[in-house]
Amino acid sequence: MKDNIKRSIVIAIFWVFLLYLIWLISQWSMIVKPEYSNRNIPMYVILILLCLYMIWLYGIYPIHIKFSRATALVIGLLFIVVSQVILANDGYSHIYIWDLFSVLWVLILILFPTNILTTEKVKKQKAKKNEVIIEV
Repeated sequence: MKDNIKRSIVIAIFWVFLLYLIWLISQWSMIVKPEYSNRNIPMYVILILLCLYMIWLYGIYPIHIKFSRATALVIGLLFIVVSQVILANDGYSHIYIWDLFSVLWVLILILFPTNILTTEKVKKQKAKKNEVIIEV
C-alpha cells in the first residue's frame, strides 16, 4: 500500500509538471531567457523527456538500477544550475518555469537520497542483487 502511495506521489508531481510544459507549448511560450532563444525547443524536449523518465523509472515501472539515487542527484544538481542560468521567470507572461523547476529538483534532492520515495520492491531487488551465496 505504501509503495502505491509513493509511486502515485512521483507520478502526480511529474505529471502536473508535464502538463504545465504541454500548456506552455500550446501557448508558444518562451521558457528560456531571451539570450538563449535558439534553445527554446530543445529545452522543451529535454524537460519533457526528463519528466517522462522520472514518471517511468520511479513511478510506473520502478526497478533497481545500480546508481539510480546518484543519477537522480546528478540530474537534479545539473538541472538546478540549468534552471538558474537558462530558464525564464516572467510573472507578466505567467511563466514560472525557473521557480517551479528549482523547487521540484530541490525536493527531489531531499527525498530520493533519503529513500523516502524508494519503493519496497526496489529495496528488495537491491538486497537480492547484493546477496552473496556461500557454499560450504
